[in-house]
Amino acid sequence: MQTIPPTLRGSGRPSRQTLDTAIRTEQLTPMTITRKSIPLNIARQLWAQCGGFCQNPSCNKPLFREVAEESVSLANVAHIIGHGSSGPRSDHELAEHIDRDGIPNLIMLCLECHKVVDELDKRFTVEEMQSWKAAHSGKIASLFSVPRIKDERALLTEVNDLLEENAALFRECGPYSESVLGGLGGDGLKVWKRRCLDTILPNNQRIIALIEGNKRNFPYPWDVYPKMLEYKIHVDAFQDNCLTDQKINDYKLFPRSFDYFVKTRLGIDSPPPQVVAQEELEFRYNTVKKFVEEILSDHSAITNLQELNRGTMLVELRDGRKLKVFVTNTYYFTDYTLERVLEVDPAVNAIICSSPAGQYSDSAKELCIERGIGLFMLGEFMGAIHQSGDQYLNFLLRADRERRMKELKQLSRQAVPPPRTRVFAFGSFIRRKHYQDVDLMIVYEEPADAVKLKEFEPELDRLIRKRVGEPDISVASVREFNALRFKYDNLSQVYP
Repeated sequence: MQTIPPTLRGSGRPSRQTLDTAIRTEQLTPMTITRKSIPLNIARQLWAQCGGFCQNPSCNKPLFREVAEESVSLANVAHIIGHGSSGPRSDHELAEHIDRDGIPNLIMLCLECHKVVDELDKRFTVEEMQSWKAAHSGKIASLFSVPRIKDERALLTEVNDLLEENAALFRECGPYSESVLGGLGGDGLKVWKRRCLDTILPNNQRIIALIEGNKRNFPYPWDVYPKMLEYKIHVDAFQDNCLTDQKINDYKLFPRSFDYFVKTRLGIDSPPPQVVAQEELEFRYNTVKKFVEEILSDHSAITNLQELNRGTMLVELRDGRKLKVFVTNTYYFTDYTLERVLEVDPAVNAIICSSPAGQYSDSAKELCIERGIGLFMLGEFMGAIHQSGDQYLNFLLRADRERRMKELKQLSRQAVPPPRTRVFAFGSFIRRKHYQDVDLMIVYEEPADAVKLKEFEPELDRLIRKRVGEPDISVASVREFNALRFKYDNLSQVYP
């Protein structure tokens, strides 16, 4: 355990020293568990192998579950032979001869099956789990068997049909559709997410498989193939953004030149990519203007709005501040996007991502904070302008704070805390949009069950490290906790 200093100031965390006192004569020792994130190229291959379903043949449940209108990921990457000398199945004869983080040793399971196979590792052998994976991957591959096509027109017709289906879905429920922009992030966004998972991603993979699988049927060099490779860069990035938490920073947008190439090859009239791009820019400008006029103009903290040019406006606040604000409906705002904005106008000191389907990267947010630039989604900006300084730059919506607290409560419960144990969160994680780590305090009543408490802390550490971020956990008795003095009352109880 760790010593709790007599005074905690601000949002800083307690020091991590050894607590001299023991519980029931047993010393509790902290355990550090480190888990490496799965590289994107490995995650892609695992997703391709599992097809979005648990690879346990007695389960096979979808790895995305819909609850009402929400989609929740149940996907867990499990090690067949676990890490370390005490990991699940780590005593297998292959343990010292394989790359334990390599694809052959990884299997995609749902959360429930992952827990079962690891806790009951003696009942689920290495050979059995390897057979699960091989059989499941074979079934998925058979579903996407590629027909042998020697007629280019027939092949491109099938490709065009898939592109048309994707385009129709993008127009009707995509990030710039009326259902999303008009609903300001309601049900339209949930529908779009579902369509990405159940239709657009499979269509993308089918297009690539059709061209890749038939490239030997046409004279070399076949100009369709390099066009497809440009499209594949977009497909990989889009899949990563949909299926993993590892967002692509320089996100490759849909290459309109590929769609134009396919259609012109088939003799279908299609506007050039440059014309479509210009029409889209005009549409985005009009939606931004509508957003400014209908939403920001009536904000209680704003006294005056002045449009300086397309996408940039001067916002005067009641407290006397003047903000030069750039408004964008960029689908994913990244470091690269920030640099492009500042090239146009380095004096911008606030950026609003107005598309309800859009978002910004963590690294872009961090860069903006370092430069004193506010980067916000619409709801964040409307709350942030009531604040100043770091509270303005790091404004955290109440809903985001409550979501973080709820997740910590769920993880605390999942780690099975001993009776009469409480868990508190404090510091930047529950106060700031951008945080460095997750500060927690475990408070126990004496006398305590030393064994269960000793098990609880590392398990909570493991779960938080896997799901939320770097944990910094302190442990104190009720007596020690009551003796603490806070300069700011910044503790919030998350469990029970």
